[in-house]
Amino acid sequence: MDCRDDGEVRLGLMRELCRTRPLKYSDLDHLKKGSTKFLHENGYSLEGIAEALELGLRDVENNLKGTGYELDYRKIAPFEDKLPDNIGDVITIKVPTWGKEDVDASFKAKVRQCIPRGGGCGLSVILLEDAGVEIPLFGKCKKGDEIVVPLEWYI
Repeated sequence: MDCRDDGEVRLGLMRELCRTRPLKYSDLDHLKKGSTKFLHENGYSLEGIAEALELGLRDVENNLKGTGYELDYRKIAPFEDKLPDNIGDVITIKVPTWGKEDVDASFKAKVRQCIPRGGGCGLSVILLEDAGVEIPLFGKCKKGDEIVVPLEWYI
């Protein structure tokens, strides 16, 4: 194995770590700040992070400084004990049935990120199966749809 192969393996490992990183490192602004912070806290160099995330070195430095929207753990901290562990985890969501006890309102989904808003927190998920019930604001959802659900629906 030559040096280039080692580098490709390292980059692949870093990218896989980002795909399954802890949920508290969600990229809320799609600028890869969560991934940047996660890799940096795990000892990777700024240059390596830039290469793995396909960012410029200046972008990595800005992400770590919190330029723009800072990766703010304070918004996530109140919910951390209730959150799924990692991005990519398969979880069960149960939609409230409001008195219709005979309805199966649960389905499997894959976690994409957490979304703290106001005093609450939601989960962005991708459905792994069709939802058997209508989901408020989304209606009927099918396998592969991406939706946001309140954290309270995660069981």
